[in-house]
Amino acid sequence: MVSTFADAYMLILEELNNSLLKIKQEEVERLLVRILQAKKVFVVGAGRMGLITDSFSTRLNHLGIPSHIVGSINCPPISSEDLLIVASSSGETATVREIVRRAVSSGASVAAITAVPRSTVGKLSSFYVFLEAPSTLQSTEEEVLISVQPMKTLFEQSLFILFEALVLLLMDRTQQNGSDLALRHTNLE
Repeated sequence: MVSTFADAYMLILEELNNSLLKIKQEEVERLLVRILQAKKVFVVGAGRMGLITDSFSTRLNHLGIPSHIVGSINCPPISSEDLLIVASSSGETATVREIVRRAVSSGASVAAITAVPRSTVGKLSSFYVFLEAPSTLQSTEEEVLISVQPMKTLFEQSLFILFEALVLLLMDRTQQNGSDLALRHTNLE
């Protein structure tokens, strides 16, 4: 069991590694290509996943890739030239489902990052990245990584690392370094 800080973080790192190793390179590649093709990128997630997607949106802007957080007051309309990245472990969060439906009806591409590709969001999306981690809607028959961390924590951690890896890959593909990104960082703090 977990009785020390070292026990806890080693367990977390082991679970995280097991989840991240299952991400398919071809799914990541498709997402990278679509991000670079999109005129604008929109992101959405609920709760803690929303915080993680918001953070990714900020980093996309640092990369010079126009990105917007769905629901923010300055969010422009989405179009067929744009990409919506949606993070939903279950793929059934009501507000997120409705946003995906609206993006699809506007002709935008939708990339779902989900633990349940057969979910409504997974089926409505243009493509998905499968994150194998516990979700509230997986059936007991499905093979899924077991986590001792509460609720969807492993999914959220994997999502954050996926986005950080995408940033490094996008930096490479756009031939940028940390100094280039820093030029687009706020100077009002």
